[in-house]
Amino acid sequence: EAGMNLYGQDMDEQTTPLESGLAWTVAMNEREFIGRDALQQQLDEGIPRLLVGVVLDERGVLRHGQRVLCASGEGEITSGSFAPTLGKSVALARLPAGHGDSLKVDMRGREMALRLFGPPFVRNGQPLPGA
Repeated sequence: EAGMNLYGQDMDEQTTPLESGLAWTVAMNEREFIGRDALQQQLDEGIPRLLVGVVLDERGVLRHGQRVLCASGEGEITSGSFAPTLGKSVALARLPAGHGDSLKVDMRGREMALRLFGPPFVRNGQPLPGA
């Protein structure tokens, strides 16, 4: 519900902080560091994949590895679960840039609509408006 990245699921050594929604943790202007050139290239050319929050308003539980269909191709759920505070399933999904708002998850061969939201989905124990 807090929408925090889980190492090994939502991010790993193959994803950059920019792709994982963690750009705020990188001080690009302060000094040189290993990987700075690669991050600058992503900033200049565009971030190829993005980590986004999604909500499933229908019955079902979003799980790691489920395929997400979007305008610019396919992505996948990196981590997901039922959110008891919301009474529905939420997830983080890695999607290609230009994904648009029309998202569907392939849940056991059935395409179900997803809604972009957050993260976070809940703050201070209360659902965020629209979650």
